[in-house]
Amino acid sequence: MLKIRPHHILCMRAYSGNGYSEEFKMKMEGIIKEIQAYNEFLQVDNLKEEIKEVELVFYTDSICEKCPNKLGENLCSSQEKVNLLDFKVINHFNLKEGIYNYKDLEDLVYGSINECIFDDICKECEWYGITNCKDYIKL
Repeated sequence: MLKIRPHHILCMRAYSGNGYSEEFKMKMEGIIKEIQAYNEFLQVDNLKEEIKEVELVFYTDSICEKCPNKLGENLCSSQEKVNLLDFKVINHFNLKEGIYNYKDLEDLVYGSINECIFDDICKECEWYGITNCKDYIKL
């Protein structure tokens, strides 16, 4: 079962083909397609609302596997930054670790996100000014 950390729920929707490396981009795109996370750039939409279970974890996840910032199991060179991103997502959307239908996770997050919440979570992210995340998230 794929493991997903909280802030990656936002990253998967905002993904627009940019990434740390070619391996990372391939991993991200593969996971988006596998769990049918809504993504306009990749033209992925779970219209059938199929059940794609994921484990929400508060540490390095399946996407992190190919990230050049990953130093080891549950250790990242930008640990403080990603922990803060996760913490904000957890608190804004009242998420708990555990097994979820990915569509339900999307509904929890995107059913209540607004521009103020998005900016609070993402404004310090290195990708914030590079990838037009807001356009893909559709706030």
